[in-house]
Amino acid sequence: MKTNFNRREFVRKSAWGAATTLTLPAFLQQSIFNLDARAQSLPSPGGDGPILVVVELGGGNDTLNTVIPFANSTYQGARPSIAFNEDDGILNIGQAPRVIGGNENVALHPSLSGLNTLWQEEDLAIINGVGYPNPNLSHFTSFDYWHSARPNSPSDDGWIGRYFSSQCSGCDATQAIEFASRTTTAFTSSSGASPSVSFESPNGYGWRNLDIHGRDTPLEELYRKLIGLDHSVDDGIDSTSEALSYVQRSTHNAMISTRNVRDAVDAGGELQIEDWPNSGISRDLQQVAQLIRGGMDTSIYYVHQGGYDTHNNQTNGSNPLAGRHFNLLTALNGGLDAFAREMKLAGLWDRVVILTFSEFGRKVIENGSSGTDHGAAESLFVMGGPVNGGQFFGQFPDLDEDARVKRDSLDFNVDFRTVYRSLLQNWMGVPASAMPEIFPSQPANFDPIAFV
Repeated sequence: MKTNFNRREFVRKSAWGAATTLTLPAFLQQSIFNLDARAQSLPSPGGDGPILVVVELGGGNDTLNTVIPFANSTYQGARPSIAFNEDDGILNIGQAPRVIGGNENVALHPSLSGLNTLWQEEDLAIINGVGYPNPNLSHFTSFDYWHSARPNSPSDDGWIGRYFSSQCSGCDATQAIEFASRTTTAFTSSSGASPSVSFESPNGYGWRNLDIHGRDTPLEELYRKLIGLDHSVDDGIDSTSEALSYVQRSTHNAMISTRNVRDAVDAGGELQIEDWPNSGISRDLQQVAQLIRGGMDTSIYYVHQGGYDTHNNQTNGSNPLAGRHFNLLTALNGGLDAFAREMKLAGLWDRVVILTFSEFGRKVIENGSSGTDHGAAESLFVMGGPVNGGQFFGQFPDLDEDARVKRDSLDFNVDFRTVYRSLLQNWMGVPASAMPEIFPSQPANFDPIAFV
């Protein structure tokens, strides 16, 4: 007679773990719509596998003032007020191959000192000219394209959701964790519930009730009794109703996922880096670091930093070392730098690859408000112990007016779906044969890139 279950014993008895929100009614509603009795297999042991951390820069990051072609006369002429010069403290990182041949002298934004250190230590790679055909300059539409990996066509599922559907049968609900109030389209699966959860803080992730008077009441013990999680005779699963059985199994997994998260937070203990900056992106990355240190089986973490829609006050007048963009990149740099140092001290840096991306770049030209408007192609950062760092991938776009697309935007030469494929195949170990299922919409050149 079995009176207690550990997680792996439970997974053997249950269906695939489901994504869950923090309230039972919403979860039950999604459970009925995502009925999926496919998975009875046990996932391979986790805790020591590859980890991908995706950092989404919401609003459209200005690539040209992040990876800066400071010696380019077209860049200087198009941005008389906000362009960087060599005497502005920029961090020269060498010459990037250009799409028109030759090389472009480029530098990092002055606030990116931590990323510059990663570049010098060959732990950071830069992919230039990333985008997709017929770029859309709407925040919402472009994000839909990046999340679904299906540009210029509607989609109800996401690239990470399809990856899980293809490769993660039997995974529990914390295979992916997103730090947000709700899960993005990237995690949506049309074939069943995606093994992912979203929350703003691990400490607040649980089964709770907020009543009309604002009182917050924990409900875990009540729900454990209702669904028979601690059933003293058998596994507590109803054998007479398929729908009820599924709800009980899925709710079991959800309950177990909350306990796993809390256990990992406790196991992670005190972080070794003491100078974590006080910013939203830093706090999220700090929590990711704690979960990784605590031994979570999670393979994908997803965090957000917003505010990059810099139509105005991108710089403070003629001072490029102040303003909205400077503050955003300072916060990003501080969080990523502290996270990298934490992972290195913990001996975990070689398990982690980090990708930063935005829904689009910004125009070559500045506007009349010390800012820039929506553009197209951009540069991406990829960092981590396994990264082939200190190198440029892709080609730096041609800035000349006759080479621009969509109202003075940079043209692309690396399709972002190729970046996703490279991460899944070269880092996560997904076989090439699975790519048509994960990426039903593929660019003409879809060969993996060797940045990792």
